[in-house]
Amino acid sequence: MLSSPVSPNRMEQNLFADAAKKRRKGATRLSCAECRRLKLRCDRAIPCGSCVKRGCGAICPDGSLTTGQGNRFVLASTQELHEKISELCQRVRDLEDALRHSHSLVSTDRHSLLADDLLQIKSPLQREPPSNRNMPRCEAKEEEQNGEVVDAFGSLSINASGGAKYFGSIANSWYFLQNEANEDHETDADRLAALQTVLPPDILARSGAFPILPSSHASIHVENVRLRTLFWYLPEHAKAQEICQTYYRLGAWMYNPISQQCFYEDIYPQFYTPNAGPPSDDPLLSHKMSLVFMVLAIGTLMDVHQPAYNVEAEKYHQLARAALFQSSLFEDPTINAVQALFLMTFYLFMSDRHGSNSGARWAIMGIAIKVAQSIGLHRDPSRWGVDQKETLRRRELFWELYTYDSWQCLTFGRPVSFYTAHMDCKLPYSTDASEENIFHAWKHRFASECMSVVHDQAFGAKTPTYATVLQLDRKLRAFPVPPALQVAGFGSSTGTADTHYSDSVMLLLQRHIVLAIREMNLLYLHRSFFARAVTDHPKDPLGSPFGTSVIAAYRSAGSLVALMRNLHTQLKEPSERIWFLWGHLFSCAIVLGSVVTRCPSMSLAPSALVQLDSACELFSKAARGFRAQSVLEVMLGLREKAHLSLTEHRKGKLSPLTRQPSEPYSPYDDEDELATLGGKTRLVAKKDSLSASSSPAAVFERSPTSMNPVVPLPLISGNAHQVVHPNVLAYLQTFPTTGQSHNAGPTYVDSAAYNMSPVRETTPHYSENSGYTDSQAPMQSMELVAGQFPSYFPVFDYGLSSEANYSQMNGQIPSGIRRDSPENTMQNTWQEFVAQSGLGMGS
Repeated sequence: MLSSPVSPNRMEQNLFADAAKKRRKGATRLSCAECRRLKLRCDRAIPCGSCVKRGCGAICPDGSLTTGQGNRFVLASTQELHEKISELCQRVRDLEDALRHSHSLVSTDRHSLLADDLLQIKSPLQREPPSNRNMPRCEAKEEEQNGEVVDAFGSLSINASGGAKYFGSIANSWYFLQNEANEDHETDADRLAALQTVLPPDILARSGAFPILPSSHASIHVENVRLRTLFWYLPEHAKAQEICQTYYRLGAWMYNPISQQCFYEDIYPQFYTPNAGPPSDDPLLSHKMSLVFMVLAIGTLMDVHQPAYNVEAEKYHQLARAALFQSSLFEDPTINAVQALFLMTFYLFMSDRHGSNSGARWAIMGIAIKVAQSIGLHRDPSRWGVDQKETLRRRELFWELYTYDSWQCLTFGRPVSFYTAHMDCKLPYSTDASEENIFHAWKHRFASECMSVVHDQAFGAKTPTYATVLQLDRKLRAFPVPPALQVAGFGSSTGTADTHYSDSVMLLLQRHIVLAIREMNLLYLHRSFFARAVTDHPKDPLGSPFGTSVIAAYRSAGSLVALMRNLHTQLKEPSERIWFLWGHLFSCAIVLGSVVTRCPSMSLAPSALVQLDSACELFSKAARGFRAQSVLEVMLGLREKAHLSLTEHRKGKLSPLTRQPSEPYSPYDDEDELATLGGKTRLVAKKDSLSASSSPAAVFERSPTSMNPVVPLPLISGNAHQVVHPNVLAYLQTFPTTGQSHNAGPTYVDSAAYNMSPVRETTPHYSENSGYTDSQAPMQSMELVAGQFPSYFPVFDYGLSSEANYSQMNGQIPSGIRRDSPENTMQNTWQEFVAQSGLGMGS
């Protein structure tokens, strides 16, 4: 019988197997094949030293180069070979950068030639596993250059009882300040005393008892009696209708877990119909009742005719908790329960005057997310054939949860709860969403496509490389914004009138938060690198390798200050009830003040000081409203320190914060706001809470010298020849060289449409609730006078492709939005800075 022929591959495998057996039998390892071929001494390592020196370590120990003409020349000149490879790799990088830049001008999508696998082609051949090959040598060097930036791990506070609280390096500076100070329980005591006058102890006890397991002693009859007791606290139909309308006008502009249509069709009629009442055969009606109470709570909280942070809103909140905690929501979770938990978190978010209850809303939001996952909200309902109405409801709720979680994780500097690998729920709205949903459509896409990447690459446990930070900076700035959501005078927006979109309170708030959330991301993305630059190079921060972050942080801080002044001018009453925006204003003040105190010789210092003055003036108008006296004290102290620093610099003296290590110690070293409130690694050991006496902060008032209190001061030209890092020059070239011109006049918005009383121009507004005067400068409510705010430099670019990406929105591109625009002749700080610093922007 003839045997079948043996294939060459089989023969080769047999040879290798025989060689392996021989090696195992031998006492010592043989020299590698290449050393045996060339008769070289082999150290028998893998790869051996000879192969590594000759540049062929990848084939050691069993491989060998074929002999022939040309091989000897290449092996004899490995240095020239490596230099040639490095030169070609650098050429490939340059071409990739050029392609990436040119392609970004016409599209936001990644070019097909810039795929991850193609980008790895230029990487040199290594013996390391693929996971280690993906990190080029330049990134390893860059991580070494990051140095003390890794020190930005955030703040951990531990009190004498063992209680701990952590805020990450990217957290709002407001929370770092809380970690430094003793807790004040006076606010909680006052709130409880006020609640005891409107609710009986039984309901207050039930609102604070979270049921983890089903109740073993309460019968169905007892539960129905308790539910019926809560039912009688619902307001009458007319008042409830008014409060619900206020909620959807002033409370649901940012997050809307239940649409107005679903609320009035499925929830509201069960409690406001002729035969409405808590039936005994619906044990889950308590979830719907809790949802109604939460809508009433937020609507009452945001009602401008009610006092800010009123007891009536807190009463509805406690009733909602008592209804939801009627039974264990873990045993029979519902969508309504998730919606109620979400609104509880948002209520705490809006009613927390100074962020003292951040732990409660963080924990409740975690419960809401876990309950949402238990009912499968993260999976797309179309897979189960759910009807269209229910599908839309589940998608809307999930993406509201996802967005809120993403944005709150940015505020606290903590990890996100959702990961894209475990979810496939589709977006509820397309890019051509209606005016009612256009903001929510943008918000969901920004969170899923942009912020998810930022969280993973920049805000994780591992400090990102600086190249990653700059890449994410470009991604954030390039994300398009539809014209309907752009604020006039900021970036590439226009100010011409268009009647297609109405300037409702909701739309005005949404426009400002769109710009605010993007600038917040940029500010916190660059803050730790900004701190490193101004600390290591106080005389010339732009000469630092991280000088780009100085520019970026300054731009974002200035943009947010101008944005808050713009919002406060148009919507004074609603804006003063959105405390979290004022918290980010505090973070801006820390950055602006640090520019002046640490780098008084920098050409941006005078302008930063003016913007710091503006932030302090603006903050003082609302500080008493949400009990932020301690925060205001820090801002005023920083302002005083900044003025002193710039004054000493102009007199030729050395600023205390710019002293060299060898110079005498200064008490400023222990009071550096940037180190304490800028996200550096910090462990705070708190003693038992003591009632420390402190005088209330004086309200900062300043009569502006012009219609615009934040007009930049003339820049100092003495630094025209300062050394600028090449990265900064490249960053400057990414911004437009000319300012925007807006010729539209002021738009007068009817204040009656917002149910708010207009404020007379010549009379300072006085709030009975807060007891302070707004401003000594004449100012109109609900209108923005032309020239009120400067364009600075182009503070924000809405994206070169914003109109192209939304060209199909409602069938046309709005030619302009009926909104306010700044004066044409305002100084452009950015252009003056570039010109006086001698920095060429290129053509």
